[in-house]
Amino acid sequence: MSHTRRGYIFLFIAMFLWGIHGPAGHFLATRGVDMLWVASARVLMGTVIFGVFLLITGRFTMDWRERWRTVAALSFVGLFLNTVTFHLALNTISGTLVMIIENLSPVFVFFLSFALAGVRPTWREIIALILSLLGMLLIVYGKDSFDFGGGDVTVGIIWAVGAGITFGWYVYFSADLVVPLRDDPVKVIQFLFKIFVISTVLMLPFLLRDCPKPQKADEWFWLVEMGLFQSGGAYLCWNYALRDVPVNTASVLFLLTILFTAINELLFLNLALNAYIVIGGILIIASGRLITRNG
Repeated sequence: MSHTRRGYIFLFIAMFLWGIHGPAGHFLATRGVDMLWVASARVLMGTVIFGVFLLITGRFTMDWRERWRTVAALSFVGLFLNTVTFHLALNTISGTLVMIIENLSPVFVFFLSFALAGVRPTWREIIALILSLLGMLLIVYGKDSFDFGGGDVTVGIIWAVGAGITFGWYVYFSADLVVPLRDDPVKVIQFLFKIFVISTVLMLPFLLRDCPKPQKADEWFWLVEMGLFQSGGAYLCWNYALRDVPVNTASVLFLLTILFTAINELLFLNLALNAYIVIGGILIIASGRLITRNG
């Protein structure tokens, strides 16, 4: 299997897992569970997952000073601030709408690539971005309604924009971190572990405070699912993918999470299928095919 094909497989697994993220988080928000506590618990579970893996593989010992500036920036902006803004947005707007707004991150990735590295997006990437954004807008229009959780919707949208900016930061700088590690996947997990440890420390005040926590079995199920598969599995697959897939390409393909979110809502939340969602999904799939085809 070629490196590029391997990278796209990891990328699609990550996007599918993140497609569950928004609906699961908003479900907990509508149950009254404190979103900052959910965010901190998720990051802690991710830290434990990566730490246990490194212990099992005998690679737990690592140099904490290696690329420490990039690790610190990724921990604070790319994971801590992104997780906080994403979960605060879920308090007042639906998971789908949060994911849609967060999917503006490719714009910020393109900006960082050009401003810091002088990398201009290709015409194929620009066309794919336009197709994806059109598909995203159609899916928004095709939703019968967004299940708002109450509170100030404008504030929720602002938090979601913050999530998009900070995720764009994570995408760009994590690629810079892992691209040289194509032949050492365990090293990628070591960097992820360091990023998650720092973010867990930053999250501790939210984790230890007195606030509404999950009470019912289904609430705990979705919390653990988010910790295992979004904080653990999705981040792992995403960083593995960035070893082989260009950062601009990966950021555009992240828009496929909107399609996977709609699919998950169709399967589990009884979303009503309509022409807007179908056409929007086709446009997003077409953008993915355009950007991943050879030649």
